[in-house]
Parts: sequence; structure tokens; C-alpha cells
Amino acid sequence: LRAPPFREQLQLMTTKVGFMLVCLMGFMHAIVRTGGLFNVVPLVAAQNLGLGAGQIGGGMALGSLFGLLATYPSGMIADRFGRKPLIVAAALLTGVSFFGYWFATTGLQFGAACIVWGIAAAVTGAAPAAYAADNAPPGMNAAAMSLYRALSDLGYVVGPIGLGLLSDLAGPRAALVFCSIAISAVALVFWRFAPESAHFRRS
Repeated sequence: LRAPPFREQLQLMTTKVGFMLVCLMGFMHAIVRTGGLFNVVPLVAAQNLGLGAGQIGGGMALGSLFGLLATYPSGMIADRFGRKPLIVAAALLTGVSFFGYWFATTGLQFGAACIVWGIAAAVTGAAPAAYAADNAPPGMNAAAMSLYRALSDLGYVVGPIGLGLLSDLAGPRAALVFCSIAISAVALVFWRFAPESAHFRRS
């Protein structure tokens, strides 16, 4: 079976609800990662908690370490229980981590939020991309992954600009609240409307 031209493949992928929702999920994760974690969180930690660069970096490193430990188990969970539950859980856990950053008043609480973020980021890494690939029609994996990455990575541009403007207008802590609410809302929409991965349904 010969696949249609690349442009037609992209148009076909945009008609799939689950695929477009996982692209939205990737887009939102990119926003909160680059705009929130890399820019707003250090600003809040320095201004509100009085943490130095070393303490902030140490918290981020601690989160990355826990994320590394969670990477392999998250892959096993995705294969056993499906992509969708893991995608939703990771997004909600991301929302919890940003609420933790907003709530934190001590370095210890900041470190705890970093750990939650690190685990959520590790879980987020593989499941959405696997979901996008699983739901691609036969012979259209390249088109599916290209569109998924293009739409998701757009968040890397929107995030720093959008959250930077929000921080200027309403304050950095308001940007953290936005990240928490937005990623959690997208998770609930994904849970309600996105079907389970086609690959997992077949298996």
C-alpha cells in the first residue's frame, strides 16, 4: 500500500482528535518547561525564597536525578497500562509541581517541587511521542512525528515570550499559577476526548 503525498498525510493527521490532542499536550509541556521552569521558576526562587544560583541549580539537579530514576519504570508502565493514563498522570503531576513552586516558602519545599517536576518530566518524555506514532496510519509515521514535533516545539517559542509578558503584567507567581492550571486543564481534556493509543488497543 503506497502512502499518499506528504502534504496529504499531514492533512489527514489533523483530522485525528487523539493525535491533535497529544500535539496540544506536547505544546503545553514545552510552554511550561521553557517559559516556566527555565525562566519563571528561578526568578521566583531568587526573589521570593532568597535562594542563590547554586541552591536553585542544586534543586534542579535533584529533580533531574529523580527523573532519571523514573524513566525506565515509566516506559514499563506505558507498555502495560497504555499511553493515555501515563500522559494524563504526567501532565497532572506537572501541574502539582508548579503549584509546589508557587506554594514554596523554604528551600526544602522548593527541592520537593523540583523532585515532583523531575519525575513528571521523565514520564512525559516517551509516552506522548509513542502515542503519536501509535496512532499514525500505516506508512505515515514520518509525517506523524514531523507534525507532532513541529506543533509541540512551537511551545518553545511561545513559552518564554508569553510567560515573560505575563510575569511583567501580573508577576512571576501568577505565571506559575497559569502553568499549573493550563497543563492540568489540557490533561483533563485529553482524558475526556482522546482515545487510547491504537497500538495498545490492538495488543
